[in-house]
Amino acid sequence: MAYCSNCGYQLEENAKFCPACGTKTETSAETLAEEAPVTEIPTPVESTIETPAPAKASGVLNMPMLIWAIINLIACCMPLGIAGLVLTIMAKDAPSETEEAKKLKTAKTCNIIGSIGGVIYILICFVLGVIIGLAEYL
Repeated sequence: MAYCSNCGYQLEENAKFCPACGTKTETSAETLAEEAPVTEIPTPVESTIETPAPAKASGVLNMPMLIWAIINLIACCMPLGIAGLVLTIMAKDAPSETEEAKKLKTAKTCNIIGSIGGVIYILICFVLGVIIGLAEYL
């Protein structure tokens, strides 16, 4: 059942006007079709904003890092030297500049830890050698 939007009188199904107050009804299909606003659906617009391509890696082997990794491998700490060497070589073939920087940073961390650990190991061996050498004389 439909009711008049102005006075609330109960309307018949196809009434175009309210018999009580004379207001045009909104329930008739003809009125709805006449008054319905025509809305256009906007067509999607392709984005013209281009995202910049990530910068490519330099493709050049970082020689100072490579030399440091080799020295670390031979003289200080073999596992961290191997990791630093592999990461330095892999950085050359990285797909982007950020990946290259990330691998070189990890290689640098491995080399720093390996070098410090190697120096500490050498100092401990030296101190123990001196202590053992002095103990033989006593």
